[in-house]
Amino acid sequence: MTNPVTPFRNNLFASRGCDIKDAVDYAEIMINTFQGPEYAAAKTAIYVLINTIDNAVTQSQGPSPEKIAIIALIDERIAEHKLIREDAIGDVVDAHIHNLDDKIADWMDNNLRDKVMDIVADDDVDDQISNWMSNNFDITDYNVDDAIESWMDNNMDEKIQDAISNIEFSVTVK
Repeated sequence: MTNPVTPFRNNLFASRGCDIKDAVDYAEIMINTFQGPEYAAAKTAIYVLINTIDNAVTQSQGPSPEKIAIIALIDERIAEHKLIREDAIGDVVDAHIHNLDDKIADWMDNNLRDKVMDIVADDDVDDQISNWMSNNFDITDYNVDDAIESWMDNNMDEKIQDAISNIEFSVTVK
């Protein structure tokens, strides 16, 4: 484990060995020489520094109690839903996707079937289709006139020529 504070150490200044209380007392003596806003700013800065160092040292010693509680909660949720399986050694060996598939299938059976049965029971399938079509395919969303004109411009001459070339006349004289 590396000390997270070491990169900020400056050997130009003294230390109080490992006696943190003595070091804080010394800082307090120095801060008490300030007056007014300088005093408050220096005191705030030193305690922010102390709190930060405490957090860094605590974190470097292992996960915090909060982190351990969160990990335990996540493990509990995973076990509850049986999303993973461990072998005898404790290694994760398989994701139980089939369990998830079963849950989805159950939901579909329990919810989708009821909705379809309601529609069929009310015998309003045609109304449902009509409503869906009118909500999703509004003819005013498309420029039908231009589409017809474009088709006529591109195809009408050919269709007329085909019709003329296939005309047969027969004349009967009496």
